[in-house]
Amino acid sequence: MKKHLHKGIALLCSAAIAAGMLVGCSSGSSSAAAPGSSSSASASVSNSESGPLFSEPVTLSMLTPSHASWPFQEDWYVVDLIKEYTNVDLKVTAVDTSGFDEKLNLTMASGELPDLMFLIGNKAVQQYGSQGAFVNILDYIDQMPNFKAWYEKNTAHALNYMSADGGLYQFPQQGVTETNRRGWLYRADIFEELGLEAPTTQDEFYDVLVKLKEAYPNSYPLAFRSFTGGMAQLNMLAPSWGTSFIDADSNTYLGYDEDSGEWVFGPTSSEFKEMLEFYNKLYKEGLLLPNFLTIDTKGWQDVMANSDSFITIDYLSRIDFFNKAMRESNPEFTMAYMVPPAFNEDVGNQFAYSAKVLLGFVVSSQTKHLDEALAYIDWMYSDEGRELLTWGRPGDLYTEDAAGNRTWKEFSTAAEMKQATGFEVFGFYQRYDFNGELSTFSPECRSATEEARKYDLPQQPVLAFNDEEQSIVNTVGTNVKTFVDEQVSKFLLGERSFNEWDSYVAEVEALGLADLKAVHESSYARVLALQEG
Repeated sequence: MKKHLHKGIALLCSAAIAAGMLVGCSSGSSSAAAPGSSSSASASVSNSESGPLFSEPVTLSMLTPSHASWPFQEDWYVVDLIKEYTNVDLKVTAVDTSGFDEKLNLTMASGELPDLMFLIGNKAVQQYGSQGAFVNILDYIDQMPNFKAWYEKNTAHALNYMSADGGLYQFPQQGVTETNRRGWLYRADIFEELGLEAPTTQDEFYDVLVKLKEAYPNSYPLAFRSFTGGMAQLNMLAPSWGTSFIDADSNTYLGYDEDSGEWVFGPTSSEFKEMLEFYNKLYKEGLLLPNFLTIDTKGWQDVMANSDSFITIDYLSRIDFFNKAMRESNPEFTMAYMVPPAFNEDVGNQFAYSAKVLLGFVVSSQTKHLDEALAYIDWMYSDEGRELLTWGRPGDLYTEDAAGNRTWKEFSTAAEMKQATGFEVFGFYQRYDFNGELSTFSPECRSATEEARKYDLPQQPVLAFNDEEQSIVNTVGTNVKTFVDEQVSKFLLGERSFNEWDSYVAEVEALGLADLKAVHESSYARVLALQEG
């Protein structure tokens, strides 16, 4: 019955180049222009509604990561657009993401900072902001009307960027990281072939895997791929089991329970044990890909393309990634979105919101053009800035129907759009309309994205630790995380008996789990105080 084997692997490999769905992908070469203080004279914000933001040219230096799939180009459409509408001439140093951290550290050590830096993540912001390297945005919020209006509507989101000293040193981004949304995916064509329905419960999920295995004996119906060591999949799965598993450096597997108002450690809960027992059962019965903890992206792509597996978790944009490549050789091939099964009936259908990435601009405290830098970023938060930095000039690059739906004239993928224009690229957005990228998706993928939003859990708080708290996170948190990773793998693979679960729990607690919880509680208390203030 296995009739769709070994089709289109070469096509998949070429499609991988153009897929471009991840903000965090890296490697490749760099493009650079020398940073430094801008040399332009101070310029005033124009009062003309029809003219550019500044009445005179403004030069601002900027350090930004450069994505290997769409490396910075000086002649990008967005660069000219910014110059036209703001009168800002950006002197860009673009460094490939693989070498950006090193470049950032060297830049900070030199003491010669560019006016603006676009930073991925918030760790460096926490470190250097409290040392006075970056401007505290809240000190200048009243001179940024667009940002102030946005901040007042999105305070909870902005608080994720707060430092332990109460300062806000990084402008929060909005919109772009929707591209990282993940969910359950399945081979709808194989399901139709076998007369199967997408499972909605734990029992149905197991039964479907068994039937797929019976029809395709050499297959492993369920496949995951390794995200950062293999544990990230469990992070996304855990909420469906009524527990939490937060695979993030800042939270070290502690999650905030909205219902109880407490920080909980998922990997020692009875629900977490139940989840591990279930996936261990699938592993033993050949229903789960054996190397799911270690398989790389290429290997996983081959497994899914070859009909060796039929259900997985990944970025929703993978729907188009697989379908566009595979339908050239197999027109029936259909990867589709699957509503998250309710593995725990008490919590129902839900999925961890996985599109959380902290990134955005910081402004150097050394800049000689503070007012101009703040006004420029404030423009990015305006409706005009958001519109232009998402779509470009009206009618230039897109068409619009009577209902207001827009379609790119020349771009069929997000990668094409980014490569050609610079839209949705590091250093060229703050508040982004995700519909710009969504419009490049197929109707199936757009529908999947809209459907998946229905099952989002609330976004987990991102905490900022003071020096004392960070010391505990660095020591106790690291030890706990390392130990849990090792033991969870052993339970999953049957290398440790579930009869030893109580011993495992005691071992985790002995590593200082109570102290780790305490620093999360104290840090979050500051967040709540800031929110109330």
